[in-house]
Amino acid sequence: MESYTILLVDDDPEHLMILTGHLISHNPEYQLLIATNGRSGYEISVKKLPDLILMDWEMPQINGVEAIRMIKADEKARAIPIIMITGTEYDSAKLKDAMEAGAIDFIRKPYNPVELIARIMTQIRHLDINRKLLEQQEIVIRQEKELLSKEKAILEQEIENQKKQLAMNALNMIRQGELGQSVINGLKNVFPHTSPEGRSMLNALISQLNDKSNEHLQEEFEICFEKVHSDFYANLTRSIPDISIREKRLCAFLRMNMTTKEIAAITYQTPNAIDVAKFRLRKKTGTENDEGFMRFLMSI
Repeated sequence: MESYTILLVDDDPEHLMILTGHLISHNPEYQLLIATNGRSGYEISVKKLPDLILMDWEMPQINGVEAIRMIKADEKARAIPIIMITGTEYDSAKLKDAMEAGAIDFIRKPYNPVELIARIMTQIRHLDINRKLLEQQEIVIRQEKELLSKEKAILEQEIENQKKQLAMNALNMIRQGELGQSVINGLKNVFPHTSPEGRSMLNALISQLNDKSNEHLQEEFEICFEKVHSDFYANLTRSIPDISIREKRLCAFLRMNMTTKEIAAITYQTPNAIDVAKFRLRKKTGTENDEGFMRFLMSI
């Protein structure tokens, strides 16, 4: 049998002796607490929180029903089951008062050992069921926490991997843009040394480079960026309803802390064109300078 703490509240030493004798004979593992009046019974209840209380009715200072009301008013002690101990003279109306106060059962004096143990064991069985339920709940809660912890760790690792991939995509775009710009500059340097037909061909190549050289990298960047900053574009559109696709992309680059020079290399625009685009975006958002605009981007 499991060990339970039972509080006996009675001002009669003889009744206490009989009660303790029956309980110890039934289960020596019971831990018994004794109170000789209703007030001390209440004080022990809220301090020690026993598993079960046997409460006598008539006692000095405050009676058993008043003590029960006080115990049930305490947040921590109110769940303790209480069996009221009554004399043979108590009628059903008085017993109804005890039940309404919070008693869940009653035992009449003089004690019938079989009835006494049977009523106590009924409450002990309820306590056993509650303990097992609580243990199962704790197991379930612990397993759920462990599962959530694992899922959180996996999600955090996934986000971290996506951030690394996003940074790598941004770096690749910058490198590709710089390389493309270097090639374009090299082609332009050839202009003075070629025929009009050759310059036309070079212009066609430069246009092709401007249009296509970084396209696949920008698409990869867009996909990865939306995974890491899933609500950025939606929040941006809500804040700037008339924003264009090109302006959205510029905002994403700025959100990644890219410089004007890096963005110009990626998009094959001049730094001045990027500054003009930023100025227009600042006007749309009502921000006075680049610092304020960056705070705006970081907040969405």
